[in-house]
Amino acid sequence: MLRWFLSLTIDNSQLGTLSANVLGCALAAFLLVLMERHGNKELRLLLLPGFCGGLTTFSAVMFQSVASNNGGALNVVTNVLACLAVVVITIAVSRKIISVKL
Repeated sequence: MLRWFLSLTIDNSQLGTLSANVLGCALAAFLLVLMERHGNKELRLLLLPGFCGGLTTFSAVMFQSVASNNGGALNVVTNVLACLAVVVITIAVSRKIISVKL
């Protein structure tokens, strides 16, 4: 539903896919730290590959890169680098704000 909502609110399909991928990667990184610190494996299995995996999509990036005349390789590089950057930042920030459960 969130991915569908993003496609309605962001008119450009490449920008919409990038937004969904960056948001999903940030959420996955945050949840990874949260689950790491509070140890809930079942919830982690549901939220990370389930919700976050459904929100992000590499196949849409590939399709848009091949099917469009708007810089296919640049679209792939932008998605990969933006997602990598947001994961690094989110993990660092999350580790500072989420306390370790004793």
